[in-house]
Amino acid sequence: MAKVKPTKLQAFFEGRRRKAVLLSWAHLKTRAGESRVKLDLKIPLLNEDVLGMPEAISQAFGVMAADDSRVERTNLNIFYAGMTLEAFTADTGKTPAVSCTGVMVHKFSLVAQGDGEKREVNLHAVAYVPANMLIRDWAWEHLHGGFFLEMVYSQTEIEFEPEVEPEEEEEDEEPAEGEPAEPLSKEEELELAESGASDKW
Repeated sequence: MAKVKPTKLQAFFEGRRRKAVLLSWAHLKTRAGESRVKLDLKIPLLNEDVLGMPEAISQAFGVMAADDSRVERTNLNIFYAGMTLEAFTADTGKTPAVSCTGVMVHKFSLVAQGDGEKREVNLHAVAYVPANMLIRDWAWEHLHGGFFLEMVYSQTEIEFEPEVEPEEEEEDEEPAEGEPAEPLSKEEELELAESGASDKW
């Protein structure tokens, strides 16, 4: 059976600020030598304001949020490209700690865990942002920590498609141009810092 092409969305909670957690991050480079920072994100949904939630997410969330739901995970076949991602330290601050354009976000899934009052339903996603020292420093400081996320469509897109799922990849296949590849070595990171290339958006 052929894999269904993911649906590209533009509206993400109508630009509303959401609580989020940075689960992990990695500094990567593409086959073309471009630097990217990969951010693994978790956004709590249960008992939170869901105003503006995209329909593609709300349908699955409605099922998983029910007290008697036995669904623990739902993968969502959606992605965002050409987004501006901003991270804030508070839900009312006007100046973001970091702001990145040309962001692509995919691998969305809803994950439920716990029971009763400890039950959680969280939205997980992977974001790729153009690398610079500011986003790397921010990711280092906020690893496993909370922040407030806002994401709006900006029409500035970087040139790569969502990753192929691991089970569909050839063992020795190189990533296509623009796709995340191997993490930078310490020497490559040093060269990048010395060249000043990583200080540019």
